[in-house]
Amino acid sequence: ANGTSETITEGIDRIETDKGVNTFSQSDLSYKKGMQKLEILDAYTITPKGKKIKVTKQNIHERDDSTDHGADIFTDTRHKIIIYPEVYVGSKLYSKIKETDYKTKFAGHFTFHEFSIPYFKYDYNEINFIVDNRIKLNFASKGFEGGLVKETKTHKFYKYTYKQTTATPSEPAMVSLYDTSNYLIASSFNNYAELGEAYQKLAHPKAKPTAFIQGLADAVIANNGGGDKRAEAKALYEWIVNNIRYVAVYVNNGGFEPHTAESIVKNKYGDCKDHAVLYEALLAARGIKSSPALINLGEAFTLPKYPVISPQNHVITYIPEFDLYVDATAQSTPFGIIPYGDRDKPTVLTALNQIGRTPAMKASENIVRTIVKLKIQTDGRIEGLSSTAVSGPIESGYRENQVDNVGRDESKIVADLLSSYGETGTGHLKFTKPNSFDERYEENGTFTLDPIANYPGPAAMTIPVGLTQGRIYSLSKDKPLASRKYPYTCFGRTYLDYYTLEFPKKTRITRIPNNVSYNQNGMFYKATYKKKDNIVSVAREVILDNKNMNCEPERELQRQAFFNVLQDRKSTRLNSSHVKRSRMPSSA
Repeated sequence: ANGTSETITEGIDRIETDKGVNTFSQSDLSYKKGMQKLEILDAYTITPKGKKIKVTKQNIHERDDSTDHGADIFTDTRHKIIIYPEVYVGSKLYSKIKETDYKTKFAGHFTFHEFSIPYFKYDYNEINFIVDNRIKLNFASKGFEGGLVKETKTHKFYKYTYKQTTATPSEPAMVSLYDTSNYLIASSFNNYAELGEAYQKLAHPKAKPTAFIQGLADAVIANNGGGDKRAEAKALYEWIVNNIRYVAVYVNNGGFEPHTAESIVKNKYGDCKDHAVLYEALLAARGIKSSPALINLGEAFTLPKYPVISPQNHVITYIPEFDLYVDATAQSTPFGIIPYGDRDKPTVLTALNQIGRTPAMKASENIVRTIVKLKIQTDGRIEGLSSTAVSGPIESGYRENQVDNVGRDESKIVADLLSSYGETGTGHLKFTKPNSFDERYEENGTFTLDPIANYPGPAAMTIPVGLTQGRIYSLSKDKPLASRKYPYTCFGRTYLDYYTLEFPKKTRITRIPNNVSYNQNGMFYKATYKKKDNIVSVAREVILDNKNMNCEPERELQRQAFFNVLQDRKSTRLNSSHVKRSRMPSSA
């Protein structure tokens, strides 16, 4: 009745491929030492010839979670590793595991979820529940058969079964299995408002604006020159991302219960819940109301019918006064923007008893504008200047990408970038510091490319990418799959490339490409080419007007036609020849 539980899992896996031998010859079972107990009751291998080989105690190892070793996550999670003997194609691996949850994540509540994995076969899967009558469970399923089978004075008995006779491979960029798989869930929560209330009981007391927090909030605002409430929210956010590191301590219920705002400030670190608690406390100290928002940071775009914790794995902040989501863990994201992984996701607004949704990314506000000036030298080398300006939510990704480049050897940065386009050369690249939030994000480069064509002399050359992010180039390399079964992640954006190529004055440009235009199914591409004397101007525009952050499988077929049109970029060749004057030999 208090939500604690005991689970016995008995299973047998048949190995059908060499990959299966490598994947399943060891079984990694995790548990939280401060909340759970895990026992391996039995385990053995049945060889293809029918020989049964027991797993001995010497073949069961226990270790700490690997993230304990100097990483930014510290946890009391432990792992028991079963090493099966003599595993071959055709072997069967048996295990019987007992897991005891003697503490619950949320007091008095129980949740369970089973999501089938499409790339596995399930000959038979049976799940039984024996439930104390003093706790009510809500069930929801897809693809599972079963329900209540018996009831006594003290318990209810449920049985569900599942079969999956075929396996489907995973697909690049596919959405989460939470959105696509068959599933069975059981939850003592009746709705998401109850989940929000349970989270509030853990988190809200930790967000109390103590005198210490009040003093900090007032000092931050004073140091930033005051302003309206939105300016105050911005200043407090920027103080957190510049002063509080992301470090998670998942000991006991630390994966769900945050620390106090005051302790987070004094320790100068915390995880997502801690960042949200601190931001809530600082906002409250300045009279700004906010709510934690439980969200999936990943590829899950839907919520199960009843709350089962997953797929929510992250906490951000919602400010009703501005109808604004803020992720205080996003240290390279300007105020008013949330990162890619937070977008177009359902949210549980725990302080408001509401379900919300974060905004998607629109093509009209996500713009990458690149201007490149190229000057071809008489020996074939190419001198270039490049400038890229990024606006809209997409800039958070550009800032994040440059975090690792701060202080890195510039020549290595340049070489790596050029190499990704099949080019070589040297150069210099300057970019806006990732946390300089009051500056528009830009990248400016000067570079020299090694010759890419037979020059001087008759030649045909493809327009190089140069020291840029090469987004249109990358799209032209992103070949669609022949078919898809599952939805996949996508987003709206606009790429604008403007190139000028100046050839030596004695160059005769004999051909430039034809103009190209395509506009179908929310995918737009336009390329125009102009020549004046020894200068060629190129303008390319791409607009991907995806309304949501996940696209249906049918769009992959539509994308094939768009991909074919983009090959214009690769076939863009300028035919030229260098005119030389004849000279008479001098007389002796």
